[in-house]
Amino acid sequence: MNKTLVICRVESAHKAPVWAKTHGGYYDCLLSQYGTEIDPKHHHFIGGKWAGIYDLFTGSPELLERYEYFWLPDDDIETTPEEICKFLFIAQSEGFQLAQPALTPSSVYAYRLTVSNPRFKFRKTNFVELMLPLLHRDVLEKALPFFANRHAALGIDWMWHRLTSNPDEDIAIVDCVPMGHHRPRKTHLAMRMRQNHRIDIMKEREHTMRELDIQPLVPRAHAGCLANGRAVKASRLAFETIFGYWSIRNKIKQRRWVLDNYLEFLPLRKIRNIPDLS
Repeated sequence: MNKTLVICRVESAHKAPVWAKTHGGYYDCLLSQYGTEIDPKHHHFIGGKWAGIYDLFTGSPELLERYEYFWLPDDDIETTPEEICKFLFIAQSEGFQLAQPALTPSSVYAYRLTVSNPRFKFRKTNFVELMLPLLHRDVLEKALPFFANRHAALGIDWMWHRLTSNPDEDIAIVDCVPMGHHRPRKTHLAMRMRQNHRIDIMKEREHTMRELDIQPLVPRAHAGCLANGRAVKASRLAFETIFGYWSIRNKIKQRRWVLDNYLEFLPLRKIRNIPDLS
């Protein structure tokens, strides 16, 4: 098991979450500050998450040689060092190049696919979101140029699955280690970037989509490993997915799912509304 570098962008070092101040058995943690209160012991870059990560690696390229995996979670993720280690162990053991832990049912989420499904250990997908991605060094090296001058980098998670060696096998959402996220979407980042830096992240998204010719992506799972270790695909995957989500329907707090939301997980089912990544 190779040690992972966890990079967390925080307003200031003393406001970092507890798990980001801890070095677990499987990871080291590096803080990158974006606020005006500066601790010289940590990296500092005033701006958004992804432009800051680009600046970090530009100034410290040796990090890419020192670590094989890099986990880049938002600072409002609710987890523990033990959960982080478990997630990293599973992702590395399975050889995933792009992965994320699922979100707890009570979390604020952008995509239904990312809510933890209790029937699964993990699901192989075409999508990992910007909120808490784990990237193998080979993927990160290819992705880094896309982070330059992109503070929110909205839309990048609709294309970076193509940077893996084998997209059908290398990308996953790990269900058995769900983590919490309860900060409202579309508020904190957009407001901070607009007020502090005069950056409109929606205009940045439009430019990114146009410049990189990114097409809207419907997040899908195409295979999975059940909690009992059984591999499933196709109709069995759909059945287990729908049954799993139905079993926790009262725990999903953000908004009530209607029947059509469950049927979206059927093979070849068309989703009427492509998710809004804003």
